[in-house]
Amino acid sequence: MRVGIGVEEALAAWAAVMLLWVAVAAGPANAQPSAHDRALATSTTIGFETLRLPAGERMGLVGVSLLFDVGDGWWLGPAAYGAATGERGGLFVGSVEVQRRWRFEREQLVVGFSAGGGGGAAAPVGGGLMLRPALAWLHDFGAVQAGLSLSSVRFPSGSISSRQVGVVMAWDGRFRYAEPIHVGESSSDAWRSGLGVDRFAGTLSTYSLQGGDRRRIGLTGARLESDSAASFGGSWHWGFDAAAANRGGAAGYMEVLGSLGWDAPLAAGSAWRAGIRGGVGLGGGGGVLTGSGLVGRWSIGTTLQLTPSWRSGIEIGRWRTGNGALRARTLQWWLALDTEPPVGADGTRQGRFARTTWTAALQHYSKVRRSDGSARGLQTIGLAMDRELNAPLYATLQVHSAVAGGAGGFSIGLIGAGLATSAMQDQWQFGAEALVGAAGGGGVASAGGAVWQALAWAARPSSANTQWRFGVGTLRSTAAGLSSPLLTVQLSHTFAQAAP
Repeated sequence: MRVGIGVEEALAAWAAVMLLWVAVAAGPANAQPSAHDRALATSTTIGFETLRLPAGERMGLVGVSLLFDVGDGWWLGPAAYGAATGERGGLFVGSVEVQRRWRFEREQLVVGFSAGGGGGAAAPVGGGLMLRPALAWLHDFGAVQAGLSLSSVRFPSGSISSRQVGVVMAWDGRFRYAEPIHVGESSSDAWRSGLGVDRFAGTLSTYSLQGGDRRRIGLTGARLESDSAASFGGSWHWGFDAAAANRGGAAGYMEVLGSLGWDAPLAAGSAWRAGIRGGVGLGGGGGVLTGSGLVGRWSIGTTLQLTPSWRSGIEIGRWRTGNGALRARTLQWWLALDTEPPVGADGTRQGRFARTTWTAALQHYSKVRRSDGSARGLQTIGLAMDRELNAPLYATLQVHSAVAGGAGGFSIGLIGAGLATSAMQDQWQFGAEALVGAAGGGGVASAGGAVWQALAWAARPSSANTQWRFGVGTLRSTAAGLSSPLLTVQLSHTFAQAAP
């Protein structure tokens, strides 16, 4: 075990605090009565620990989770881990985490277990499956808790097995929603619903690397963004950005950033706005040598309001690694859709209830070409978020990571749209979706990284809000390389949330 914290660890902890602030800045934990007649308590947690890898190598790991109170002291939700110190920048793991919590006045005892898939940065993760049992003690400071953790991180098919002490912080929140039977009805509320995200954006970026590495890398990504306080004649925004390489010989590069920005109209009542944005987080893989994995980006840009619900923008800026060894000029274009009704003159948000679905997925790709010329199957776990736009059309954002098949570190990020029949109790629902994105890592021959996926699915309800989905489709890279049929089994849960 290792308890001491050095300079790199301190920088990683600072980045972790930034990401925590981004994750919880959606507004107050609203318990006020409203059209959103249901709410789940949430706990956003973020932690840091140092793993011991083979040959004595050390790697700092940042973990973030969003857990939902499912009753009787049990919490469940998605989690993600990424390398933040050492020399394994680009190692990422996505997982599902379950916790049992016991409260003793202002103290909490937490027993947790997470299982997921990932890898990267040539770490010895085998097929990519990671298991992490943990024990934590938290002191309650009100809405915020902080304390220490004791965990074991093991990749069963690889050679990483480490036990360590870490630090952990948590923040209470609330996920507000209505029952799906209210989909299509009018909504009126003073508070945001769901996770409090005001808009969702798809992004296309170009990084022109400087120094010894002169590649020009293209990235496909997504951003979740929410508005905060107004000041200096403009408004503040916080965001969560994720992107992966789709061209430039960097397949497998991925980054996840927490960002903070400010913009203001160029003139009173103008649809044009200008502003600045800065972000810090984790990135690496695809031969982009980010060292410990810490990366930062700042930019200036302009935004045009296209319609009441759609806006677009372009930004130019700079990107660099935490150690300053690698730098780049950046150019990004984005297109965003508002997901919450705007605040009216009376302080309320007038809109409608739209269907929002969270899905956990297991996917089997039967014939995946590897860099050594062979082709064999692999399996991934993933998370998808669907949002109804105008029935039967919905938008979807998905992330999948390998857990078996000897491709640890292979991940896929996708964004797209689908069509679905009406969801009715005790009846089958059918749908189809088309997605584009980026994939790479794990020794998979994914060409430049750009991929597309087509999927047809059928779903059968298991309860009023939950259904099992079964799908068949194909995943292909836009250049010669990756091409595989896929089968998927998914468990989804549906909510009704406010929309413009």
